[in-house]
Amino acid sequence: MNNALILSAQKALPQLACNVTYNQVAKMLLTPGYVSAAGNMYQEGVRISKRLAVRFSIGHGWAHTFMNGIQLYAWDGMSLRVVAHRCYDNFWWCEEAIRREVISMITSYLRTQIQIQGIYGVSEADIRKLAVDLADDTQKTTQLIGNQVSAGNTPLYLKG
Repeated sequence: MNNALILSAQKALPQLACNVTYNQVAKMLLTPGYVSAAGNMYQEGVRISKRLAVRFSIGHGWAHTFMNGIQLYAWDGMSLRVVAHRCYDNFWWCEEAIRREVISMITSYLRTQIQIQGIYGVSEADIRKLAVDLADDTQKTTQLIGNQVSAGNTPLYLKG
C-alpha cells in the first residue's frame, strides 16, 4: 500500500520529482529546500492518504516558519486533481491552525460536492466529522510511510 501511494503521488505531483524525506516533527514528506537571494529557505511538504493529498508551500525565514499556501488534491481514479487552493501572507507555522485550515478546505469541498450531487439530509456536523477524519488520515498514512522509510523497509525517491 505505501509504495502504491508513493507511486501515485509521484504521478500526480511531478513537481515533487526529487528526493523527499520524511520529517518526524512536521509529520510530512518534505522536498529539499532552496535558498532565495534574501536568505529565506523554501520547500514543499506533502501528506497523502488513499483519498487525498495535501501539499504545503513552506517558507523558513530568519525568525519564523511560514505557510505560504495549501493545495488540496482528491484522487480521481489513478490521478489527483486540485480541488482547493489557498495562498497566505505572513501565516506563521502553527500545526493546529494549519490543521484547521485543511479541515476547512475539505469541509468546503465536501459541502460543494453534496450540493452538486443533490444529496439532502447531510448535517453540517456529519460533513465536518468526515473532513476531520480525512485530514487526520493524511497525517496518519504519511506517518506510516515515514516509519517504513525510517526503518529502511521502503525506498523513498519520487522521480517523475
